[in-house]
Amino acid sequence: DLLRSWLAGFADRADLLRWCHEATVATLGQLSPEWHRDRLMSLSELSTLVVDDRERRRWVDEDALLDRERAREWRLAVASTDLIPACQTALRRIRWSAVEYTSDHDDDDPAYVDVDDQDEPAMRPGLGETAERQRWVVDRGLEGFDSRDEIVERWIPVAIHASFAELDESLSSAFWSEQPLRAMFVDRDDQAAQFYRESFLAVEFLPAFNRAIEQLADRSGEAVSGGETTDHSPVRY
Repeated sequence: DLLRSWLAGFADRADLLRWCHEATVATLGQLSPEWHRDRLMSLSELSTLVVDDRERRRWVDEDALLDRERAREWRLAVASTDLIPACQTALRRIRWSAVEYTSDHDDDDPAYVDVDDQDEPAMRPGLGETAERQRWVVDRGLEGFDSRDEIVERWIPVAIHASFAELDESLSSAFWSEQPLRAMFVDRDDQAAQFYRESFLAVEFLPAFNRAIEQLADRSGEAVSGGETTDHSPVRY
């Protein structure tokens, strides 16, 4: 799914940002934060990654746009040189690093694990729970908020939890005290505010989430998901 989405292209920059987070999880952090930032902050690359014509024209002049076939060839080249190797490195990193157990075993074959029944990244529920919290943080950040209270009381605490406290410690006070920053997140849905929120999440949140995923990937001895339903809703503070 990750590769197919990349090759198909994205509806807009927010769609690409969400994909970058999913790629962080799927590759266990093997695509660097700088890699994601370059994709999200380069206007020429945005025009190649986003397939909606109206969105593409936001980033570069009409005469500088690649045609659709050449744009897809570029995405295929990047997938070949960056994305697929990152997935392979992630697999190599975890293949012998953990002692995994499953509650859904086969009595005739105790070593059997039904891969189709595993719905967590790398078959680790902890990764799945953290990824779900991170998705919530990204989605809420893109949407914006009704008040600064919602940011400080709810969003930032969940983000800290989802990042294993890797976020900058000054973020909560910045959202409370810095009006220009807060203005981009509270009660605004214009293009300028949306672009700012996307950029802020790319620069401040994705790197912290990447470090959290890398830390979790290094853990061992976690039980494999056996198909149980897990409540992934953000922790209430």
